[in-house]
Amino acid sequence: MAQSKAGLAERFSLDPHTADALAQAERWLGRLAMLEALWPQWAGFARGPLAAMAALDQLQARGLDLEPVELLALGPEPRPTRPGKPLRLAVGHVASLRLAESAPLDQALSPALVGAVLCGLEAPQLSRAQRQDPWELQNQPAGGALWGQARRWLAVGLPALVVAGLTLASWEREGPDDPRRSAAGQVLLYGLAPRLGLPAAAFLRLRPALELASAQQPGGCQGLLHLVRRSGAWRTWLLVFLRACGQAARLASDSGLAAYQLQVENADLVRTWVRAPRHPLRLLDLLVSLPVIDLPTVAQQLGVTQRTAGLLVSKLLEMGLLVEVTGQRRGRRFAYSPLINLLWPPLAEA
Repeated sequence: MAQSKAGLAERFSLDPHTADALAQAERWLGRLAMLEALWPQWAGFARGPLAAMAALDQLQARGLDLEPVELLALGPEPRPTRPGKPLRLAVGHVASLRLAESAPLDQALSPALVGAVLCGLEAPQLSRAQRQDPWELQNQPAGGALWGQARRWLAVGLPALVVAGLTLASWEREGPDDPRRSAAGQVLLYGLAPRLGLPAAAFLRLRPALELASAQQPGGCQGLLHLVRRSGAWRTWLLVFLRACGQAARLASDSGLAAYQLQVENADLVRTWVRAPRHPLRLLDLLVSLPVIDLPTVAQQLGVTQRTAGLLVSKLLEMGLLVEVTGQRRGRRFAYSPLINLLWPPLAEA
């Protein structure tokens, strides 16, 4: 057994460039883990705006556009009625993230959960032309067992990020021949990460990071994935993957740090101009995870009356921290524009 472990460790030994990419990625993941530990609002930020950014990344890769406010207005567990295709796909991605993180951490990702993530990515239940995937794809997809076996690689002594990269490469090779395979793999990696001792949020922006890291490869990211599926090419893949992990963790931590700094500045503003700042500060914290809100949501989340919720929203409207995005008397919604413009700067320039 010891010889077997040693042989595997030697087989997956890293060349200097890959080892350097691993060290850089681990540094950025460490920074992200520190932010997660020190900022109480981080979890809500990751489940809300950061997950929305991941969903919009996937849309952009498919040549589709969606206003962030449309998705953010639905919250971290969106349930829209009769959405258009871009919103439906974005909702499916966010819902799949929620599903991937739902399994208890002391349990492996099961093939049934893998199938549910794969089949739920496009939110078929919200489509007018509902597609029913075959039973095998829903419950026993090809390669589904890989995700439950990933932790065994840790016992060999491989670094957690290397295990993550090899698992994703194995999924590309052995997973179902389905156009949703790559997107599903990135969602499943988000679910696998805590089981490897890695911060899950580090993988939310993996899609654009992989595109950037593989730009010098023949055919870019898609060319690299075809090479992995055809011949393994794990060394080439692992170098690109580790560089992408560092970039994805940097994107997440930079967004989180910028949002944190924004909260500090706006909290100081509230304390300066509001005589009784306790509830306005609570609303400000809520807006980190729910940047688009309505009065019933504010009342429910803060445990106040709807009248008090209206007064709180009016305060932040007067200060320019909220803007109304509906323009109607009923069902009014308000957007935390400083945060939205921070995360999606092209909107601020439009």
